[in-house]
Amino acid sequence: MVNLGVHYNSDLKQVEKVTSEVAKQIMCEVPGGVPEFEPFIRYNSFGDYSIQFTVIMRAREFADQYPIKHEFIKRLHQRYNKEGIVIPYPINAINYEQEGGKKPS
Repeated sequence: MVNLGVHYNSDLKQVEKVTSEVAKQIMCEVPGGVPEFEPFIRYNSFGDYSIQFTVIMRAREFADQYPIKHEFIKRLHQRYNKEGIVIPYPINAINYEQEGGKKPS
């Protein structure tokens, strides 16, 4: 199981398609994956800065989950970059006026 989030402007059908394709590849190519298992995703919340979801894959043994997750994250990151799918992250901003400082020029 891997928890992820994508930008609110994302095409969720495309996100699901791309994510599932990468997960299927991992199940077939990474030792310890279960090739006959059909990975799936479930959207589960509107987070502070992303639409959050979980990807479910299956490992043969408990320890196999670690190389599966490792390779999945690397490949998914590469594929999202290629497809233009954005994984947002929180950004902190300083409100100078509220903090009593000068406004930036």
